[in-house]
Amino acid sequence: MLLVKRGANVTIVARNETKLKEAAEEIRAFQVSRDQKVIYISADCASPSGTKEAIKKASDEHNGQIPYHVFLCAGQSLPGMFIEQDPSVFERNMNINYLGSVYTAHESARLMAENGVHGSITFVSSVLGFFGLVGYSQYVPTKYAIRGLADSLRNELKAYGINVHCYFPATILTPGYDEENKTKPNITKEIEGTDEGQTPEVCAQKMLDGLDRGEYFIASDPLGWIFRSSCSGLAPGNNIISDTILSLVGWVALPIWRTYADYLVKASSKQNNKTKTH
Repeated sequence: MLLVKRGANVTIVARNETKLKEAAEEIRAFQVSRDQKVIYISADCASPSGTKEAIKKASDEHNGQIPYHVFLCAGQSLPGMFIEQDPSVFERNMNINYLGSVYTAHESARLMAENGVHGSITFVSSVLGFFGLVGYSQYVPTKYAIRGLADSLRNELKAYGINVHCYFPATILTPGYDEENKTKPNITKEIEGTDEGQTPEVCAQKMLDGLDRGEYFIASDPLGWIFRSSCSGLAPGNNIISDTILSLVGWVALPIWRTYADYLVKASSKQNNKTKTH
């Protein structure tokens, strides 16, 4: 929607064709020119062949134009306690959340490089790409992996004039979040507290604002800002003054928060053991 408002041609890709068609119709309502194109492609981007086919179709629909800006947003979260979940859940999440981004980024970067397109690739990780939390053992590693991939490609793709960015949203109020809460352990909900979340529209706007400012690591809420500044490693910062202040806050606040989270998990364990003995 936001990109269409800026006059861009847009292609959206997912597996569910019915939802894609509905989304495309909603997006077209914001076109600013009759010449704009908004198309949808049903494809499985968790496979190399599906990704290549989707990108080729997108290019063909736009008169052979290689996608200039690529946003990798696909992902799912199926919370649960590590020892209680079937191993297939971990494989499925890695395929969708991480490998889907790998395949799409690989094909997009290859075509950009071969055709001299100085575009951009934006990965969507999560604020959980900065820290682990009980109940998310099948999700957090995939988001760490995306962060690591973005870090590698940010450096490597400079050789081709391709910009790489990584967005770290917190809770996004989507149907996927509603599904996530169905299996989310109570202890996870307790630690997350009263996080009200943000709408997809707000998150999309904050991501684009970060891109407009040329930020590499983009966050859209106070917790994300603190973790971004405290855990950036070799990643370039956004603002030396605010990053320094936020990292100082993080050095004090994050150990306290970590200790509190550990306490809640231990307390929950003791309560569960007590319940089992009665």
